[in-house]
Amino acid sequence: MFASVKHLLSKKRIVLASTSPRRHELIKSIGVGVELCPSDFEENLDYRDFKKFSEFVEATAAGKAKMVYDSLHASDPTADLLVIGADTMVTLDNEVYGKPKDAADAVRMLTNLSGNCNRTHTGIAICHSKGTRLFTETTDVYFGDLTKEQIQEYVDSGEPLDKAGAYGIQGIGGSLIARIEGDYYCVMGLPMHRLCKEICALLEESEYDCTAEKNDKKV
Repeated sequence: MFASVKHLLSKKRIVLASTSPRRHELIKSIGVGVELCPSDFEENLDYRDFKKFSEFVEATAAGKAKMVYDSLHASDPTADLLVIGADTMVTLDNEVYGKPKDAADAVRMLTNLSGNCNRTHTGIAICHSKGTRLFTETTDVYFGDLTKEQIQEYVDSGEPLDKAGAYGIQGIGGSLIARIEGDYYCVMGLPMHRLCKEICALLEESEYDCTAEKNDKKV
């Protein structure tokens, strides 16, 4: 995917503004050297202040990435930074399902998701020297019909307690899902294909701008 921009990518210091080992493993799997740097951005935005769910996850992702970018740039202004922030939310009938407060809340969420189609929205922000690139991917996730026993067993595993919507598609939670429509990796929290496309486009645009600037100086 990065064949045409490898020479540009190698000059970048790429940072994932996250502590998520899941997202880190995903981005490492495509052969990109990435640093993990947790963001101190306070995730207290209210989704009701935004017209679309996509705007909310993009704003949260941008807050995470911008805080890390500013901090790293201040400590090393010469670094050619590319900082990636991500935020994922689950919705069902326009209700937002964040991380459950406790086990009982996880049971409530999963009971509502059972037999229904929820939507997973993952917003991505890529901070660089000339600004921030934003996009959102959305995937429809169809749950099977779950019994109370199945829900309780899953909650007792502990897996749902730190995940938006109280499930993880890549773990035990995958057995609860009948099918999806959209990007699997969006549900995991990092839509890989779109992210790679956006990074490629960003680097190609950057190279074009540099070439144009050099040509202008020659004139």
